[in-house]
Amino acid sequence: MPADDLHRRRRLDVIFGLFLASGVTVGAVCLWAIWDWVYPQGEGAFGILYLGVFSFVPSLLAWLAGGVHMFMASRDRDVGLGVALTTAHLVCWLLVIGIELLRDDPSWSWAMRIAAILEPSLYGVGTTALAVRWFWWRRRQRPMQVAAQPVRPRP
Repeated sequence: MPADDLHRRRRLDVIFGLFLASGVTVGAVCLWAIWDWVYPQGEGAFGILYLGVFSFVPSLLAWLAGGVHMFMASRDRDVGLGVALTTAHLVCWLLVIGIELLRDDPSWSWAMRIAAILEPSLYGVGTTALAVRWFWWRRRQRPMQVAAQPVRPRP
């Protein structure tokens, strides 16, 4: 395998690892929000905010790494899909945070709770499935690439 292919493969591993971390942390926030909706925890649910803020770290890193990869290297369809999903996720949360900061009507709390559960669940499932599919495909492709390499004669 040429060195350029190996470096490209490693970059893609990092990018999809970040997508996987992002999807799993956002999924955990979503599950915790659903649990809090079913069984309200009051002040004990404050950890949802910490985990929610922490979930933006792998999301932003995956978005940046995927965007740089798309800009610098060839257009990979799966990386483009991951970047598009992450962009939609980040824009949605900027809108939700902006609406929450500007609204005065507390009767919208049910709509914001649905938005806080529905979008992250779709993003978490989609991004996790994309990353798992990448790693599953990579694991299945590796033996064929090793077998396809030419055998060098020994000196």
